[in-house]
Amino acid sequence: MQSRTQARQLTKSQRELKPIRPLPVAGPRDPVAIMSHMEPFDPPPSLRSPHLQTLMGRTVVKFGRGRIREVDAESTVLECHDGAKLKAMVAREPTQAPLVILIHGWLGDSESWYVARTAHVLSAAGFRVACLLLRDHGDTAAYNCEMFNSARTGEVVEACNGLVVRSGAASAGIQGFSLGGNFALRLASDAHVDPRLVACLAISPVIDPAATVRAIDTGWLIYRKWFVEKWRRALREKQAAFPDVYRDLDGAMRLSTVSAMTDYIVDRYLPYRDSRDYYSRYDLRGDALARLRIDTKVIAAADDMVIPDSSYAEVAHDDRVQVDLFAHGGHCGFVEDWRLNSYLDGASVDFFQSRLGGA
Repeated sequence: MQSRTQARQLTKSQRELKPIRPLPVAGPRDPVAIMSHMEPFDPPPSLRSPHLQTLMGRTVVKFGRGRIREVDAESTVLECHDGAKLKAMVAREPTQAPLVILIHGWLGDSESWYVARTAHVLSAAGFRVACLLLRDHGDTAAYNCEMFNSARTGEVVEACNGLVVRSGAASAGIQGFSLGGNFALRLASDAHVDPRLVACLAISPVIDPAATVRAIDTGWLIYRKWFVEKWRRALREKQAAFPDVYRDLDGAMRLSTVSAMTDYIVDRYLPYRDSRDYYSRYDLRGDALARLRIDTKVIAAADDMVIPDSSYAEVAHDDRVQVDLFAHGGHCGFVEDWRLNSYLDGASVDFFQSRLGGA
């Protein structure tokens, strides 16, 4: 692998943009070219349903071997230059270890199943872990008057930089899930990222926001109801924190699809022309992944019911990013077997040990 300095010296014309395609299912001796110590994800036939993978991902945390212990962490508030405040949960130990910052998905928080498991696994491997809460997530609805929107990249960059500085770590990485993976990939492309942040891992990242919303609204009813109910709850919390500003949110909470709720919110509260304009601000199709500044890996599944695999067909990337698009895995699932082992445990540790070292 070439050094970061060498990579930055390459002009765009010198970089070969490569379309993303699903990896073939590999046998135990199949030399699939993955720049990692991990074998390709290949669950048994009985575990290949994307819905089963997605739902069992939660079960892995609750009932998997070695029940997940809470990482000893303390709360900290990071203030950005425009006055915005974001909360993070930061592990107290080990203080001199490389730092890995976790970003949850939409409507998640530091206690979400995938964040809890990953924090535990990385901490056990010797990394210091921090979970950054996106605006209005967790218990932070009252922190900022302006509401969350998925295009707010600047404050996430500032907060991550602040976490790196406070930790004193010599090197740091970021790992995001779903919408958090989208934020992580944008951060990996941002010129203002602290130079000590050198590695990015995105799990099932949102690529085409409009396609993801359509997939939620037209897919299994259980997914749409889950997202709509959680969003209603978050909007009620925002309204309770700032009743004079958000009295009109009652109208949004009467709607029953993510797309209709998004249209309502964008029209009344966000600085965009319409939902199409809003989605375009964090759409990663085209050459967005060709502008990455740090070493990056994406783990995704072609059968993800929330992130359509057609999104990846519209993405180009260069040698700074490795994309493992597996045939199976669902949305942030990747359960390896009926013993509830998780592929993401080893993949996360493997990636950050190879990029950050010291753990």
